[in-house]
Amino acid sequence: MVATRGKHPTFQTNTKLHKCCIPDGDYQQTKGRHSQQRIVTGKIQGFRKFDKVRYQGQEYFIKGRMSTGYAILMDVKGNKIDLKPIPKFEQMKRVSARSSWNMSQQPMPSISSCII
Repeated sequence: MVATRGKHPTFQTNTKLHKCCIPDGDYQQTKGRHSQQRIVTGKIQGFRKFDKVRYQGQEYFIKGRMSTGYAILMDVKGNKIDLKPIPKFEQMKRVSARSSWNMSQQPMPSISSCII
């Protein structure tokens, strides 16, 4: 409440936008002791890293993919989602392709819950 000089702020919106920047490329191209194995950087079964997907009614982003058809999911803040069993591509629907920004809208908490 320092910036408002003791007055309660009034907001013109009731949602907040969370944005997270995504790197342009897949920088690690190989793995192994002497770079023996190439890492797949394109699409696997139509999914690419950082695609927005819908899984069990929730929207997530793909953090990692396995060639066996499984994916590691994360939220918009980059936190890994621990789902058991690990979700398969067949159970997901792609909402949007990867772009330079991950964005998510969330309802803004009421002002009374923000005051300490």
